[in-house]
Amino acid sequence: MGAERMKKIDWSGGLNNFYRRKIVTAALQLTSKACGVEYAEVAAVKRKASVAFARQLAMYLCHVVGDMSLRDVASEFERDRTTVSHACHAIEDRRECPIFDRQIEHLERALKKQIREMVEAAAMAPFREIKSSRLAG
Repeated sequence: MGAERMKKIDWSGGLNNFYRRKIVTAALQLTSKACGVEYAEVAAVKRKASVAFARQLAMYLCHVVGDMSLRDVASEFERDRTTVSHACHAIEDRRECPIFDRQIEHLERALKKQIREMVEAAAMAPFREIKSSRLAG
C-alpha cells in the first residue's frame, strides 16, 4: 500500500465506546420492534414496568451477541451490573420454551448481521489519522 497505512480494528481489549453505543442502539431498536413498544421508552433511563422485558432482552443481546461484559452493558443502560445479570438470567430461563428460543435466535441472527455490517463498513471507510496538537507551555 506504499505510504498509506492501514489499521485493523483491535478487538482484544473489548469493544470500544463507539461500537458499544452502536450495538446498544441496534439491540434497543430490534427489541422495541419485536416487543411492540416505542424505542424512546425502552431507551429511557426511567424504570417503567411496561417496557422492562424489552429492555431485559436488549441487555441480553448486548451481552451475548455483542460480547459486552455485564459491566459495559450496565454502564450503557445506566443500570447496576446485578440488574443486567438478572436480565440475562431471566431471558436464559425462558429459552427452555422452544418457541421463545426460536424467537430469540431470530433476534440474535439479526443483531449479528447488523454488527457484521458495522464492522465491514468500518473496514471499507478510509482511515483518518487524528493528529494531536501540543499546547505551548
